[in-house]
Amino acid sequence: MAQEVEEILEQRGSVYGDFTLNIHSRATIMTQLNQIHIEKTGVQLKPIDYQALNDLVIKLVRLAATPEHGDSWTDIVGYAKLNIERLTK
Repeated sequence: MAQEVEEILEQRGSVYGDFTLNIHSRATIMTQLNQIHIEKTGVQLKPIDYQALNDLVIKLVRLAATPEHGDSWTDIVGYAKLNIERLTK
């Protein structure tokens, strides 16, 4: 199993780039998005909204490394659709 995990991580790294750089970028973006929300509303993002945005940010950071990776674009559309449904229920 350890070998299988290593192979998956290597494959993902070749597609999406360095994990440490990606997670740092995601953290920076999410901090900024939360700060914008605090400045506008006086409170932090609700956990569900934070996570919904985080799902999109993960895909955006990955697309910065590989903008031609169609699966990430499809995921963004899917996450957007699911969140629209969540908000309209």
